Amino acid sequence: MTNQRTNPIRALVMILALFFTWPAVLAAENVILPPPEPGSFFTVFDYSRDGRVVAFDGFTVFIQQAVNMPEFTAIGTLPETFRGGTDPAFVEVSPDGNTLILGGGAGGFQFPDPAFNGAMFSMPIEGGTATMIGLFPFHIQPAFRNPGELFFGQGETFGFFVGSVELLDLKTGTKQSVVGNIPGDPGGVTFNARGDLFVGLGSASDLTRIGEIRRFDKHDINYAISTGVPLDFDNDSTLIAQVLNAGDLEFGSTGNLFVGGGDLFGITGSFGFIAEIDRNTGRIINRFDPIDGDPDDGDFVFFGLSFTSVQCQLGAVDLFSFFSPADPVVFQRKVCPQS
Repeated sequence: MTNQRTNPIRALVMILALFFTWPAVLAAENVILPPPEPGSFFTVFDYSRDGRVVAFDGFTVFIQQAVNMPEFTAIGTLPETFRGGTDPAFVEVSPDGNTLILGGGAGGFQFPDPAFNGAMFSMPIEGGTATMIGLFPFHIQPAFRNPGELFFGQGETFGFFVGSVELLDLKTGTKQSVVGNIPGDPGGVTFNARGDLFVGLGSASDLTRIGEIRRFDKHDINYAISTGVPLDFDNDSTLIAQVLNAGDLEFGSTGNLFVGGGDLFGITGSFGFIAEIDRNTGRIINRFDPIDGDPDDGDFVFFGLSFTSVQCQLGAVDLFSFFSPADPVVFQRKVCPQS
């Protein structure tokens, strides 16, 4: 069925606001997401293989009817027990485009009930009722390495305890630690084209380290998996950059790294922009704000990101929109040079 707007006046105001803030060609590409399910905090998104937005409101999964069109179709839900019992943390489309993995986070308004904290689900791209994979408390950002291997951060301790990056084998449902001794919560988790793993430090007891981005060589990752001995966050990695709180990481088609998030603890005051990192040097080569165009105005914005090679497009949603009565919006920007 098509998602019905409960407040068309508010939606119209949002569209008009975007129109007068951005050039028309960019405003037309922004996508208003379904609002969060009552009892959940966010609506999260990813892109399908054909470039459509896939949205998860915490209970229902929607897919855009066509690229850059406003209409969504509901394709499936979680089991009824979990209505209002997710944050949610993420929706992640598998590399082959056939499967959605839905992360329930810490359980939304059901937290700290252990029956909800960490619930993770699988759903075919065609939709239906999601199947629960297992409970992985305080899971954060995910990244597929291949259709059968999902890596994700675990932490949610606000930097006071040790976090990790876990590997979930989707064929067996088993989990093992791949990176350990993270001095706080991992932020973004992603792979480059070579297969190296990049992990952000989202929060830490040593506040001066927040926003570190570290690279783990693919051969070291494979060795850690085969031996069952996790890599050490500090000693088995290369420091690439430090920006925002490295809260979300996405590689684009050019191989450069896009960084979202925000400095939650006010150490650097870094908020309200997305950083583009040179893939070779780690240097920040670009900073941009897809909402109002000003990366230096310090807006209280925390960007979650996703990239699609279709139209070479980066999508960003402000996760702090939870505090706003307006529906969440995916702000889309083409991030490849014009040929």
